[in-house]
Amino acid sequence: MSQGNDSARKEIEILRILSEFDGPVGSTLLKRELRKRGFLLSERTVRYHLQLLEAKGFLAGHNRRGRTITSQGMEELGRALASQRLGFVTTRFMSLAYSATYDPTKDTGTVVANVSLLDKSLKDKTVETMKALQSMNLLSAPYIKVLDENTEYCDISVPEGKIGLFTVCNLTLDSILIHSGIPLVFGYGGLVQVVNRKPIRFVEIMSYEGTTIPPLEVFVYRKMTSIMRVLKTGSGMLLATMREIPAEARSQTVKILESQQKKGWGGVLVVGEPNEPVLGVPVSMDRFGICLVGGIVPGAAMVEEGAQIVTTAPHCFVPIEEMIRI
Repeated sequence: MSQGNDSARKEIEILRILSEFDGPVGSTLLKRELRKRGFLLSERTVRYHLQLLEAKGFLAGHNRRGRTITSQGMEELGRALASQRLGFVTTRFMSLAYSATYDPTKDTGTVVANVSLLDKSLKDKTVETMKALQSMNLLSAPYIKVLDENTEYCDISVPEGKIGLFTVCNLTLDSILIHSGIPLVFGYGGLVQVVNRKPIRFVEIMSYEGTTIPPLEVFVYRKMTSIMRVLKTGSGMLLATMREIPAEARSQTVKILESQQKKGWGGVLVVGEPNEPVLGVPVSMDRFGICLVGGIVPGAAMVEEGAQIVTTAPHCFVPIEEMIRI
């Protein structure tokens, strides 16, 4: 595809989505799938890209039923290098953080939310785990939204015997900083070693710019965390992320973080000094680092306990007025 990188990335993702379906896919469903992957496009824009791809022979139309990917489209998708998706995670996260409307002065607006599907029998245990995380300042925000079985919300359908649990993603804190005029850069996601409740160092890191999938999901999948051990003994491995912020904005950043902490928000492990490493990871010149607990920590903790949980993080926007405080 010899067009701009942004359009090419969108069209590659459209081909990728269509390749995952056996039958025709319409623009409405495709729009929802694209949103899950960080592409916030209007239905009109989706139809525009579909028409372009069909004209190139990459898609086949099936009247009102939608479109399917052709063999030529599969070949094009196969040629699309992973390098074209580098930076995708950063772009998606920044878009979500910028688009959230939560106003900390009024406690209103939308927050970026993670969602987990789990057995309804695990609801109480999961909430208790979240309370334990909050008591140790390891929870982004003390709010949840619960979907009962056989209900739908934000493109999530909760099957029988399950519940959907929405929690506040730490991208909401990024949103607060961004809308306060504080620019930030997504640095790394990784594992932080905690000893006697004190974060010591990053033992594993992945750059957001150098991967096509969210780094924290990799560590959960590889079962490298020990969050429950941290809750029980004060020592273990935590999921954490790192941002960089201009040094001039440090005092304002600290003021905002302290204000949110008074409201029960947490998850801030370390606020570094300008030009100083954070938990062993260097920062760029004239910037300071901030290390946050990963927003998927509650779900990851339950996975450690053997629970079968499907987590999508981050997933959507939820008005904080619809959430309850734990």
